[in-house]
Amino acid sequence: MILRDIGEFGLIAKIRNWMGKSHPDVVQGIGDDVAVVEMGKKALLITTDILIEDIHFERSWIDPYRLGKKALAVNLSDIAAMGGIPKYFLISLGLPKTLPFSFVSLFYRGLKERARRFQVDLIGGDTSLSQKIIINICLIGEGKKGNLLFRNGARVGDDLYVSGTLGDAALGLKILQDKSTPKKPKGLIDKHLSPNPRIELGQALGRKKIASAMIDVSDGLLIDTRHILEESNVGARIWEDRIPLSSPFRKWVSPYSKDPYRIALSGGEDYELLFTASPKRKASILSLARSLNIPITRVGEILPEKEGFHLIGKEGEKIPSYRLGFDHFK
Repeated sequence: MILRDIGEFGLIAKIRNWMGKSHPDVVQGIGDDVAVVEMGKKALLITTDILIEDIHFERSWIDPYRLGKKALAVNLSDIAAMGGIPKYFLISLGLPKTLPFSFVSLFYRGLKERARRFQVDLIGGDTSLSQKIIINICLIGEGKKGNLLFRNGARVGDDLYVSGTLGDAALGLKILQDKSTPKKPKGLIDKHLSPNPRIELGQALGRKKIASAMIDVSDGLLIDTRHILEESNVGARIWEDRIPLSSPFRKWVSPYSKDPYRIALSGGEDYELLFTASPKRKASILSLARSLNIPITRVGEILPEKEGFHLIGKEGEKIPSYRLGFDHFK
């Protein structure tokens, strides 16, 4: 058996079984967006993410300034999905010796801009020689234990919501990779190159006790919904025609997909928040969307586990949920 046979998420499940946990102060280990460790009245939040040249980005279509911003943003999004407060980070870099110093300088300028925006401090790291650029960030945050949101809190009867619009980042990547398209839409490109982590929204959903479970949409709506379902032991249905699509997405998608919803359902890197909430919280969610000026759309509902996970098509037909989304090893 090779890694392609079991995939990224199968490998994570194996590691989770191999390692387990022994310390009673570990509230949440493998299986969520962020590791949570009990620290008195508060909880310590820890997450890490890696970006590798020619896997996650190409130097030909992302400048170092935006690469620095994005490297921190993808970690901030994990903290947002827990409803936590980001505080400190460490960064380890693998760099080719022929890399211009100006590239590194601009990278750190972008990193600093994003760090200032969300009031986090760089407190250490490491550097090494590498054939390609490798960026690994470990972000540390905190939160009140009662305000944190996990993947395992979804309950039968809950509604399923997502912030913002979906598919923009994935379509932006396809357009970046398309050398036959000289004129590229800035809005879609920016969604891929400069994601905006929903820190304020995540904190409000936790603090106001609105959401019951939450995850950020990094691997695609379908696969990230499945993560919630697996941890919560429930099923779900999603209405395809309720998936929020932006105007630029609708304008540009046709050359890249016959089915626009396929990209929105499986594209990934949206870094929006996907969460469940009781129908009783509908008014609170609408009020929060208005106050933060962030669109929040009800896209589905939570079902008993035995009913599985499926889409409802535009004509009302039931479509079995296929496991779409980004998987490194497949």
